[in-house]
Amino acid sequence: MNRLKPFCSIALLALALLMSAPALLAQEQAPEVLAPAPASAPVRSTPSLELDPALQRIIDQDNQAQAQADLWIREHQELNKEKPFQDDTLPLRIRDRLASVEKAYEDYLFGHPESMEGRLAYASFLMDIGRDNDAAREWLRLKDLGNYFAQKGEALEAFPYYEAAIAKAPQEPLYVKNLASVVYIFREEAFTYYHLKPQAALLLAQALYRKALLLAPDDFILRTALAQTWYYLSPFEPEKALADWKKAHALAADDSERQAVLLHYARVAILAGDFEEAQKQLEAVTFPQHQELKETLLKNLDERRKLAEASNPEAPTP
Repeated sequence: MNRLKPFCSIALLALALLMSAPALLAQEQAPEVLAPAPASAPVRSTPSLELDPALQRIIDQDNQAQAQADLWIREHQELNKEKPFQDDTLPLRIRDRLASVEKAYEDYLFGHPESMEGRLAYASFLMDIGRDNDAAREWLRLKDLGNYFAQKGEALEAFPYYEAAIAKAPQEPLYVKNLASVVYIFREEAFTYYHLKPQAALLLAQALYRKALLLAPDDFILRTALAQTWYYLSPFEPEKALADWKKAHALAADDSERQAVLLHYARVAILAGDFEEAQKQLEAVTFPQHQELKETLLKNLDERRKLAEASNPEAPTP
């Protein structure tokens, strides 16, 4: 569930940690994200994947359950704005609603243990509800892809499976999001597989995230995943980064998520050398759950200020 998942995590974070992989505007248009390889490149075999209508129904059920849980959480937060209100039934209602989805995935996979799409969808569901370790185990159960990741920690063998899933279900944002996340995390493998220059792998991840957003324009996690990619592009483009973070801010479901985005406003300002703006954004962050990251950014801000003062001594007052 998007709102229960820790802020700004991406679909394959657990897998990235497990494999010790590298850590990581106008009008948006549908990009041509998978450019053909040069004629001299070897032909890649693509697995044959079919999206089972039964699985599509479960994915739809998954989306509906998460939307319902999000609604319950927002309603609870609205009640707390007027006066303190404790709903002891809320965690139980969310758990029961999501448990029915989990059982549907498990029943499907029991009957279709070799289903690549089913395993991808179930792993993504587990990541969304914050069960990263369980999601990682699902990735490792993928017959070929999981074994390859487990043994070699590389992604070259994985890309054809994601491409096939997208080709068979082009309107399903889940598969585009997952491919974007793999490209983002395994950038070296991506520029080898797609015959790209290193920076272009990040641009490919951005294009994939934007394509997924065309299919799911209100997906807050997708929007934050796209915004985070700007931190790794060189040279850093603060205006473009800030534009994507502002779009994420507009999708935030509550004040906690909005304050989480303010932390990124501050981070962008620090990297751009706009220390006063960074200070202003950090002062606006008051929620307890964001204080640890706020303190980290304040320390970073202080260090950057000192470095700037040392390299550019203040001119004498006239």
